[in-house]
Amino acid sequence: MERSPLSRRGLLRGGAGLAIGVAAQPLTHANAWADDTDPSSTAADLVLHNGQVLTMERGFRIVSALAVRAGRIVHAGPDPSVRRLIGRRTQVVNLRGRTVLPGVNDSHLHGLRTGLALPPYTVDVGEPAVQSIADAVAAVAAAVQQADPGAWIRGKGWNENAFAEGRPPTRHDLDPVSPGHPVVLLDWSNHVLWVNSKALELAGVDRDTPDPSGGVVVRDSSGEPTGLLRETAMDLVNRHVPPFTDKEQADAIDTAVALLLSHGITSFTEPGIGAAAQRIYADKARRGALGVRVTALLSRPDDTYPTSAGHVREILGTHRPPEDVDPRWFNITGVKLRADGVPISSRTAWMREPYTGGGRGGLVTDGATDQEKVDELTAMVGLVHHAGMQVGTHATGDAAIDAVAAAYARALRGRSRARPRHYVIHGDFAWPETLRLLAKNRCGVSFNPNIKHLIADSQPDIVGAERAAYQTPYRSALRAGAVVTSASDSPNVAPDWRQGLETMLLREGGSGDVSGPDQIIGVREALHTYTGAGAWQDHADRWKGTLSRGMAADLCVLEGALFDARGRLTRDAHDITDVPIALTVVGGRIAYDATDTSRRSSATRAQAVSWARRPDPRQMCAHCS
Repeated sequence: MERSPLSRRGLLRGGAGLAIGVAAQPLTHANAWADDTDPSSTAADLVLHNGQVLTMERGFRIVSALAVRAGRIVHAGPDPSVRRLIGRRTQVVNLRGRTVLPGVNDSHLHGLRTGLALPPYTVDVGEPAVQSIADAVAAVAAAVQQADPGAWIRGKGWNENAFAEGRPPTRHDLDPVSPGHPVVLLDWSNHVLWVNSKALELAGVDRDTPDPSGGVVVRDSSGEPTGLLRETAMDLVNRHVPPFTDKEQADAIDTAVALLLSHGITSFTEPGIGAAAQRIYADKARRGALGVRVTALLSRPDDTYPTSAGHVREILGTHRPPEDVDPRWFNITGVKLRADGVPISSRTAWMREPYTGGGRGGLVTDGATDQEKVDELTAMVGLVHHAGMQVGTHATGDAAIDAVAAAYARALRGRSRARPRHYVIHGDFAWPETLRLLAKNRCGVSFNPNIKHLIADSQPDIVGAERAAYQTPYRSALRAGAVVTSASDSPNVAPDWRQGLETMLLREGGSGDVSGPDQIIGVREALHTYTGAGAWQDHADRWKGTLSRGMAADLCVLEGALFDARGRLTRDAHDITDVPIALTVVGGRIAYDATDTSRRSSATRAQAVSWARRPDPRQMCAHCS
C-alpha cells in the first residue's frame, strides 16, 4: 500500500484488476442521473489526485483531481478541492502525474467477432506468423491434426499482398492438407474468403454457380472456381458453416471485453448483430455482467447485412427492444447497412473514377444497374429512418458515399425534428462537397485511422497518389462541420486507439512515409473523436464523453503526463502508441489495473500483453467488415 498525503487514512487502495461485469450499476430509466445533489454533502466513492485530468470539455480544461460517487463525476478540480469529499470508505488513488481521459469510445468495433477471432475459435493465418501461402497451409494442417473428423476449420488474417509467392492463393493449396475438412479462411479485410474444395463441395459451388449480386466467384481460365470468393459471394459458403454456440459466443464476448478494458475502452458500437448476439448481450447487461457500454446496430437474424428493402423490413418487423435492460449498458439504436466493398486489392469499393488498371467497383445492394442499386439503397435508408432508428452505412468509395449522403438527405427532408444521427461508416473517400452535405443534415462519419496506417503505403498503386493521400480525410471532414468519430474496426485491426491517435497526428504508413499531410489534425480534435464525438453517435453525449460534473465516471488512465500546462503535447507523437494503459474505470469502479494480474487467466493475460503494446494490425483475425 502506498501512503497518499491526500487521503484521510493515507491509503492507496489497489485496483480490482480485470473484473468483467463489476462496473454495471443498473439504472431504472435513461435519465436516472438527472437528480443531482450537492457534491460536498456525501463522501466520494473514488478520488484520483496528483495527476493530469483532461476533462475534454470545451476549452480543453486540465485539472489535477477527480471525485466520483455513485458511478458519476461529482467534482473535477485542483487537489485541495477534493479533500472534503474523502471519507473513511473512499478509495483514493495517487496518480503520480499520470494522465486521465474520458473512457475511450470506439465507434465501430465488432466485439463478439473480436473474441471469436482468437484461439481456440479461429486459426491465425495473418502476419507476422504467416508470410506466405505455405505458412498459411502449415497453420491449417496443424489445426486439422487437432480437429474432430470432418470439422470445419476457420481462419483469418491472410494478406495476399504480403504472400512471398507473389500470387493469389487457391483451393489447390489447401486441399492436400485438408481432404476431409472444409476450410474457410477470411482475409485481413474481411472481404475475401479463401476456401478449399471440400468447402465448395458442401456449399454446392461449382463452375455453373452464378455470381451473386455484389459478389464474385473468382474462376480460373477454364471457368472453375479457384477457391476465392469476394464480397457477397462469401455467403455462398459462409451460410453452411456451423454457427458458434451461445456459450462460445458468450465466452468470446467476455474475452473481448477483457481485452478492450486493457486498452482503456469503456464504450463501443457493435455494428450489425443478429438475434442470437442481441440475446446474449442483453442477458449480460441485465445481469450486470457486461463490463463495458455497448451500442448496437442490427443486422439480419443470421448476422448478414441487408441487401434489399425486403431485408430491412424483415429486420424492423422482427425487432423487439430488450426488456429490463439499462440502455446505458446495452442499447440498440439502429440498423447497419452496407453500400459497397473496400478499396484495397479486391477493388470492390464503388469509385467515381476507375482504379489504376481499370474498374470502378460497385454497390452490393440488389439491382441490375447502378441506378437500381442506388434506388434500393435509398429505399433501405428511408425505411430505417421512418422507423425512427439510426442508420450506419458501410461506404468506402466516393461514389458509394455520395449515394449514402444523398439517401440520408432525402430521408431527412421535411422532418426537421427527426435527427437520428445517421452516419457513414469508414468514409475513406468522402470528398468535401459530400462531407458538407452530411454536415448540413447533422450526419456523421466514422473513420478508421488504424486501417489508414495499415494500407497507406499500398494505396497509390490501387487508387493513384492523389486519392491515396486524401484517403481518410479528417481535416476536410472537420472543416465541413461533420461530426467525426474514430474507430478501430477490430478485429480487422487491433483495438488500439493510441495507434489511431498517432496516425491522426502523423498520417504515416508502416514505412514512415507521410500520406496526406494536409489531412493531419491536432491532438485535441483527435481525442474528441474518441470521446465526445463517439458519445454523440451513441445519442449519449448528455451523460458520457467528458469528465464534467454529473457525467459517467468512465475513465482511461495513461502512464505519465502527456501535456504541458497549456495543453500542448509534450511527447513525440511517434511514442503515443507505446504509452501503457494504467487503469480503466467503468461506472466509477476500477475494471482494469495493469499492476494487478491476480484475477486474470493466463490466456487473457497473454492476449492483453500481446495486443496492448504497439501491435501489428495485420495480426488480427475476424469475420467482419
